[in-house]
Formats: sequence, structure tokens, C-alpha cells
Amino acid sequence: MIVHGYTKTGEIDATIGGLRMTIPQDMANRHRRMIAEWEAEGNTIPPYVAPPDPVPDEISDRQFFQQMAIEGRITQQEALDAVGSGVIPNAMDALVDQLPANQRFAARMLIRGATTFRRMHPVTELIGQLYGMSAEQIDDTWRAAASL
Repeated sequence: MIVHGYTKTGEIDATIGGLRMTIPQDMANRHRRMIAEWEAEGNTIPPYVAPPDPVPDEISDRQFFQQMAIEGRITQQEALDAVGSGVIPNAMDALVDQLPANQRFAARMLIRGATTFRRMHPVTELIGQLYGMSAEQIDDTWRAAASL
């Protein structure tokens, strides 16, 4: 038996006998009684953890640069300059310089001219990698930016 945790509605998500199932809190349920015995042995049921919000497909340039400043990847002034006049932040421009020569112009055009940034765009992945961000960290940045 593997007890995965509580569900959003307070039931128990568990795998018993190789079958994953949702078990009601009703002690008349034989599986719930099995879990009660398991708990009596000192085991605990993990609490419910809400799944993360979905990752937005795109965010505005303002959201992107503001979130990058919040995360300390660029300065607040660089974020203002990027949105206001399209100036690429120094740190970001230095990262673009690390790209192969044939990719730099496209990356700079996107960063400077985009009014929206798409999460699954190849340049998004490249910039994330250059900043040392994992895919999950990029997703988190997009979620946070979407809330601004």
C-alpha cells in the first residue's frame, strides 16, 4: 500500500494492490480501515498540495522585464529602459553575446522588439539556459510575471 496524500476534497489518494484509487473518509470502507491501521503504526497521510497554476503561453514585455527585475536578473532601471525605449539590459545583452553568431541578431530583435514573450519560443529557452534557469524555473518566472 502506498498512501499518496489527501485530495482537494479530503479523500485519500492511495495505491492498494497495484491500483490507484480515491478512498472516502468513511470508516465503513474497507480500504479506509486499512489506512487507519497503517496510521496506527505511526504513519501519516501527506497533506493536500495544490498543483501549480498553469504556465501562461505568453506574457507582455512589461511583465517579462518587471519580473526579471524582481528576480534580480536585471536592474529596475534596465527594466524601465527595456519597456520604454527597447534598450536590452546589459546583463541580458552579454548573455546574447554567448550565443552562436548566427543567432544573436534574431535574439536581440526578439528581446528588443517583442510586445509579448512566448514561453515555448526557442529564444525564451536560450535566454533561460544562459541565465542558468531550469525549465521549471522559467515556468515559475512566467507564472509570477502573469500575475503582475
